[in-house]
Amino acid sequence: MLTLEEVKAQRRIEADDSSEDALLTQLIAAAYRYAEAHTQTAIRQQQKTVVIDGFPPLDRAVELPWLPVQGIDAVEFVSPAGDTQSLDEQALRLDTRGDPHKLYPRWGDHWPATIAEPESVTITATIGYEETPDDIVLALQLLIGHWYENRESVVTTGTPAEVPMGVEMLLFNYRRHAVG
Repeated sequence: MLTLEEVKAQRRIEADDSSEDALLTQLIAAAYRYAEAHTQTAIRQQQKTVVIDGFPPLDRAVELPWLPVQGIDAVEFVSPAGDTQSLDEQALRLDTRGDPHKLYPRWGDHWPATIAEPESVTITATIGYEETPDDIVLALQLLIGHWYENRESVVTTGTPAEVPMGVEMLLFNYRRHAVG
């Protein structure tokens, strides 16, 4: 994760100058949110939960709504008897090769039966990058630098222009494209 010290170094702010720390911390958080919204991927490592209406038939995949998925933390389901049960990590297979990432039961197994009610399966996963890729760090630094230098929503001097090969280009390879 991009640190306050790295941002200060890039902005050429003395390390012991804490007068802008609160603003820079806000800008770091805003830059991450912008990059995650723009790319539709999780950049910061975090834990997320999705609730679905039962497992797919037999051994078909559960398509996970996040990218990238680092690991599955928990899978809980409501059995036909009405009690909540957990699936052991050994009973799962996570396929991170494509978009979306997919979760399967282990080879040769099937998903367990669930109660015939909505919201009967809860999946919790750790998502995001273990280490932010360098080009995303550069994009974040460009955003933070722009927002730090231009503290108003409108530039009133000079002709505003986007930096060639800037933020959009750096984030392009991480962007998920949706159809529909």
